[in-house]
Amino acid sequence: MYQSNDPRPRSLNLLAFHFPLNAWLSVLHRITGLLLIVSFIGYLALANLIWLHPDVRLSAINQHWIPLCMHSAFWAAISFHWLTGLRHLLAEKLYDTAWYARLASPLFNSLLLLVWLLVCLFSWHTIWN
Repeated sequence: MYQSNDPRPRSLNLLAFHFPLNAWLSVLHRITGLLLIVSFIGYLALANLIWLHPDVRLSAINQHWIPLCMHSAFWAAISFHWLTGLRHLLAEKLYDTAWYARLASPLFNSLLLLVWLLVCLFSWHTIWN
């Protein structure tokens, strides 16, 4: 714990901290989990709209920008959450320090982000075209 002789409360500048890439991946894994819950609620609201209003048909709103944005956010979140979750599960099961060091290396993390970006680009291209 940080000890100071100054009795005043101190506000730390969060931008001064430099977190490693593993920490950012962990934080983003949790944020994408929340995004998946929000997108699930959005899909339930969309299903409720289609079910309760006979005028609204799925074929009529299929190319509207709101469902397209929902699909894009969902596939970006699920792919990142799945890839980082798989990385985390592998890190828990690999007790050998050499394998864990490879898994936690910046090269592997950058490769994971590259795979995620390619999956996102493919899904966005498929959704919006």
